[in-house]
Amino acid sequence: MDGMSPPPPARRWHLALLLLPFVWQVGAVPLVNDIAWRPFGLPFPMVWQMAGVLFASAIIALVRAIDLKREQHR
Repeated sequence: MDGMSPPPPARRWHLALLLLPFVWQVGAVPLVNDIAWRPFGLPFPMVWQMAGVLFASAIIALVRAIDLKREQHR
C-alpha cells in the first residue's frame, strides 16, 4: 500500500454503550411503573427518570473519554 491510502476503520464497539440509557428509560418502564415508593415525596417513576438523566450523562462522558483516548493512540 502507498502512503496515501486511508487507515483501516477502527472498531467502535464502545458506541454500543449508548444503548444502555435507552434500555434504562424504555426497557425498565414495566418494572418501574408499579413501584409505590415515593422517595423525597416524588413519584418513583419521576425519580427513575431523573436518575436516568444522570446515568445517560455518565455513559456519554465515558464514550467521549474512550473516543479521546483512542484518538490519542493514532
